[in-house]
Amino acid sequence: MSMSSLLVILVIVTAAVALALGLAYLPMRLLLAQMAKAVAAPIRDFIQRQRDRRGLSRPTPDRRKP
Repeated sequence: MSMSSLLVILVIVTAAVALALGLAYLPMRLLLAQMAKAVAAPIRDFIQRQRDRRGLSRPTPDRRKP
């Protein structure tokens, strides 16, 4: 096997590995972004509900403030 054919095979293998990594990385990144949105939305809603509840007046006196 000559040196040039070995070099061509090495370049093709390197390109194939790089392409495989790129094609695996992009869908995983998109999937993780979608999962992060799905997790963050209920937490954000919960925090907003807590803010809304704290803003309402209560029929009983507030025990937190002396």
